[in-house]
Amino acid sequence: MAIVRNIKTNDPYRYLGENKFRNLRTGNEGVIPDELAQETLKINLDATAILEEYPEVENMIKVLNLKFDESNPNPL
Repeated sequence: MAIVRNIKTNDPYRYLGENKFRNLRTGNEGVIPDELAQETLKINLDATAILEEYPEVENMIKVLNLKFDESNPNPL
């Protein structure tokens, strides 16, 4: 599934399908309506590729409380 970035908070999320997302820093999951998701979430192809190849990076994001760098839209 895709990794997205909240453009307001720079938090990374994993898209789980059916409009459901999981915050990779906090582990919180929830449904985000289409309109809100389109306004606030942007797909990060680089992060998606890395996390698909190295799934342990997702745990590192949580443990280290990492966010995306707002000055670099593709930080990984």
